[in-house]
Amino acid sequence: MKHIIVFSYIFTLLLGVSALTIQWLAGKGEKVKSLGVMRSFIVMLLILNIYDFFIYYCDNIINQPSGNILLSIGDCLIAILVFLWLKVQVNLCGDEKCQWAVRAGKIFLVVYLTVWLVAVIFFLEVKWIRLIIDVPLICLLLSGSLSCIINGVKSDEPREITAYKIVITFFMIVNYMSYFISESGVIREINEHIMDLTIFYWLVINAANIVMLYKNSFYQSYLAEPTGSVNLDDALAAVKERCELTKREVEILREIYSGKTNTQIAETLFISESTVKAHIYNIFRKMKVKSRVEAACVVREEQGK
Repeated sequence: MKHIIVFSYIFTLLLGVSALTIQWLAGKGEKVKSLGVMRSFIVMLLILNIYDFFIYYCDNIINQPSGNILLSIGDCLIAILVFLWLKVQVNLCGDEKCQWAVRAGKIFLVVYLTVWLVAVIFFLEVKWIRLIIDVPLICLLLSGSLSCIINGVKSDEPREITAYKIVITFFMIVNYMSYFISESGVIREINEHIMDLTIFYWLVINAANIVMLYKNSFYQSYLAEPTGSVNLDDALAAVKERCELTKREVEILREIYSGKTNTQIAETLFISESTVKAHIYNIFRKMKVKSRVEAACVVREEQGK
């Protein structure tokens, strides 16, 4: 079981890095700004996943108990993650009625961190203090999320966004409750193993982030049809003139823009793959880009003018 959990942690971290990469690429496209707030949420989630992996590795692999100090730091990280998740939901909702959740979150986060700091300095061994301040945090997470979900449904937001908010909120609450049960020891039979399940909650959350970012950020930045008045032929002509591309290079750039592989391009233009690779090398050099995505982005920018 330990090997499965370690593998799950590694896979989850890879998903987190992938989500951050997709967010960065979407930002490069400069087409979608509404989900930019997710970057902070993804970064904090990745930090928390690394932290949890470190705690698990110390406790279960090298048998060096992490201690109350490190465990208490996890409380603080989760509180920050909850606040960032509320900001993401309010941003997705786009309704002024949901702004109260962010305002309440800011106030409560200051209070939470203050109480947490006092508890760590003066009452480190009294874990019930940290557990008690977690209760209103869970209530804030639940009430703020329900408000954003309900207002989103009323405003006819896309179903995938509603589903995304429900999935993330559900697994964050389940994760929090698992931590609360484990620390309080109210169910002794499962106390030792319930925290091992948290990695699977993080895995689902990271996977949901990737799906959301791809469909609502990356796709709109690079794959969705532009709304500009310049058509593809004019955009390619402008790129050809500015970058001094040959006619064949423009033909290959068109195929790159459509998402075709080297093999597909070779079959379409009746040339060898090695010839395609040579042309792509020259195209990238002349356009001063390093990837197909960047090349497509240059063409799309011309379309948006």
